[in-house]
Amino acid sequence: MKSFSEDYTLKEATLFSLQLMQLSRILWKTIENDWENLLRPYGININEHHILCMAHNSPYISIMEIAELGSMHVTTAFNFSKKLRQKGYLQITKKTFKKRTTCIELTKKGEDLLLKVIQNYDPNKNAVFLGALSIKDLYGKLPDFTELVTLIRNIYDEDLITLIDRCSTMIEENLIEEDGIG
Repeated sequence: MKSFSEDYTLKEATLFSLQLMQLSRILWKTIENDWENLLRPYGININEHHILCMAHNSPYISIMEIAELGSMHVTTAFNFSKKLRQKGYLQITKKTFKKRTTCIELTKKGEDLLLKVIQNYDPNKNAVFLGALSIKDLYGKLPDFTELVTLIRNIYDEDLITLIDRCSTMIEENLIEEDGIG
């Protein structure tokens, strides 16, 4: 038997869910393309970049945490971490303080790569950013995603939002703007 709340109707719930699913799918394809184009010159893929970002923002993060926060299977997280280790971007170790768990740590070479990716970002080659400029024109600022962050915070735990916040802080600390150009 279906249970519905008095706070919403079945029609509201269905429309919200289906619309978000469809919009997410369309947006993801564009984001994925933008992300792949950003990373192509560096010889890494989206999963590898995501792992490097997590390693930068959470030293000694476990493979299990990478999988959970990165929305990937544990085997995927481990295999891409091994590839990154072979390229010299990560170290993989067993940490006794994490119950002999396999953890990763960003190397200096990995940190340099992340910084290079950020510094060479070209907003004019990013379809999602270019699409958001009309919002900036209309409201004077880019979207801050308050409702989306709240939605994600209610689906996942606080660790994912903390990770995103740390990544944003890294960008803010490492980019110097001169006349509006990073």
